Amino acid sequence: MLPVEGETVVDVSHEWNAHLSSSPIPASIYPVTNIKHSTGATLTEEPNCACDSLTPQEKLDQSTYAFTGIVSGVSKPKKGVKAIVLDVDEIFKGSPKPEIKVTTAVTGDPCDLSFEEGQPYLVFAHWEWGNFVTSRCMGTKLLPKARTAELGPSEALKEKLYIRLRNACMGRSDTPCCLASLKAMRAGYFVPEPEDGCPSGSIPDRLHCAGSYTWCIPVLDKGHR
Repeated sequence: MLPVEGETVVDVSHEWNAHLSSSPIPASIYPVTNIKHSTGATLTEEPNCACDSLTPQEKLDQSTYAFTGIVSGVSKPKKGVKAIVLDVDEIFKGSPKPEIKVTTAVTGDPCDLSFEEGQPYLVFAHWEWGNFVTSRCMGTKLLPKARTAELGPSEALKEKLYIRLRNACMGRSDTPCCLASLKAMRAGYFVPEPEDGCPSGSIPDRLHCAGSYTWCIPVLDKGHR
């Protein structure tokens, strides 16, 4: 979106681009050991599952929680289900507890999830009859094989970004508008518009005053001005 003539718009898109360039996370940070299937064969690549076509937004929409975490425990399958305990790291949706238990189905199919203790995962889970359920088709996978940047910044990264944006508003003639736009952006937990424009499914939004930040909101968001 082009700024209104005469307005001063702060460009902070480099903050978001820096996040994009950081994904996927290098294996040197999260070392992954060889994972063996129940047959004993080493899995060298992800199986090609029929449900792998979900977009990042669809994965988020169908999930109660989306987060990264380290597996601290895996139970033996019982009645076709196994439980996994994870220590939560970065959060992309919801407010999971620091330690959370999720369940996944065990059918013997190659697309079953194979969790390994000590390994990091990107997890999408939804609440179902008192349990948080996950599956490969929901998007859960080993973290080094995931692209977390597609989900947008985590809650922790957003909070750090909002602090920097607030500091950038101070000491200017248009500080009131700048702070008001930051408040509006933060209320929806949105992020500034990237240099190459808002991603598919979203549009730019801003306040109609000098110094407003521009951020991206879902196309169907009724709050668009």
